[in-house]
Amino acid sequence: MFKKTRNRIMLLNMLIVSSVVLVAFAAIFITSYTRVEAENQKRFDIDSSRPFLMGERAVLSRDDWTAIASGMLPSANISNYTIEGSLWHEFTLPQYHIPPGEGISVSVLVDPDNYVCSFTSFVSLSGEARYLILQTAREEVHGAKTISMDGRIWRVISSPASVLNDTGPGSRIWNPGVTYNTEEGYTLVRFFDVTESHQMLQTLALTLIGVALAMLTGFFFISRFFAKQAVKPMEEAWEKQRQFITDASHELKTPLSVINANCGVLYSNQDEPLNEQIRWVDSISRATDRMTGLVGSLLSMASMDDTQYELQSCSFNVGEEMAAAISEVEVIAFDKGITIDKNIEPDILIESDKEQVRKILFALMENAVKYTPFNGMISASITKEKRRIICAVSNNGPGIPKNELPNVFDRFYRGDPARSSDNSGYGLGLAIAKTITNKLGAKLSAESIEDEYTEFKLTFDG
Repeated sequence: MFKKTRNRIMLLNMLIVSSVVLVAFAAIFITSYTRVEAENQKRFDIDSSRPFLMGERAVLSRDDWTAIASGMLPSANISNYTIEGSLWHEFTLPQYHIPPGEGISVSVLVDPDNYVCSFTSFVSLSGEARYLILQTAREEVHGAKTISMDGRIWRVISSPASVLNDTGPGSRIWNPGVTYNTEEGYTLVRFFDVTESHQMLQTLALTLIGVALAMLTGFFFISRFFAKQAVKPMEEAWEKQRQFITDASHELKTPLSVINANCGVLYSNQDEPLNEQIRWVDSISRATDRMTGLVGSLLSMASMDDTQYELQSCSFNVGEEMAAAISEVEVIAFDKGITIDKNIEPDILIESDKEQVRKILFALMENAVKYTPFNGMISASITKEKRRIICAVSNNGPGIPKNELPNVFDRFYRGDPARSSDNSGYGLGLAIAKTITNKLGAKLSAESIEDEYTEFKLTFDG
């Protein structure tokens, strides 16, 4: 049951943290992507309404014969020559001057007949790359697309364009406000190298994924640890409740067995006079008293566990309550030859529940008498140290083993019977005293050295 609860807590924590990490990192990536795209867009945006000037016929030379042979470039004055043992093809074609926009790497101007009439490159390209550029330029490119060539990533953008022909007036330099003869229907296809921005975004994505996985892995173990810590008090409470039920059942079983056995004897000897069977009635009475005491202790503890229990706080002399607790056990102490040493400072007043404090002091004195050997000694003191009031009860005797000391306030805990001359009780006295102390906001502690002494301290902070 608790394992399922722990797993549910872990699952809930992981879902919450994963959602937060996912949203945060997605926001970081989207913000970075938007910024990079905005920077790229600045490179893409040029004034396409400005016509391009007609230039002189230019020469492009390289291994573009395949492009020419496939009809992608118009036929031009082609000549062959050899450079360092390789056959080169040289051709000329109409060349228009295309101004380099910001960040433009390659520009291709396509005429209305879908022929390439201008090729401007500001980078060194292989023949395969130029062929791919020319082939892409002749395709219908709507909006933007991305291609890969020469191991790099390129953004392709096309836009309508117009060119000035040779009949334009005046200078070949375009002047705003002057009317020129332009030819429409051209398409300007631009190729931008966006490898760095893509690599940056890819690196960012991988970094965010790696950091997210590392964070979630670390948080998994942290969440697992704290889930165990969160469930641990529940497990302990459940175990204590189970043990409490077991111990209470055991304590009730003994007197019930006695009552049942004695009733059986009475039923089997109904003809005998009552005075001859009085011992069985006495045994039933003692068992009933024991059950009454146990039930009373359980009810007292239950009332202290009730969160709605209201304390009756008042100012009183704690020394008087200690004296009253001592007087209640003096007869038992006298029978065992126990000496009670009193060291009670006069007129020490505290603000608390008088009746509950008396119960605690009585429980401490009763416990001390029970575990003090014959002719032993008990010391009871009340002192004031600065703002603290300390009520201490100590006794000589067998003491409490160090490994058992943390358990002395557990319900139904009883020390080794061999260490006590009085085996009566239910092991609830100190548990009730501890519960009342917590309710009062005070502190109850135990200290012991085997075969020397045991001391309990009830401390009130001023």
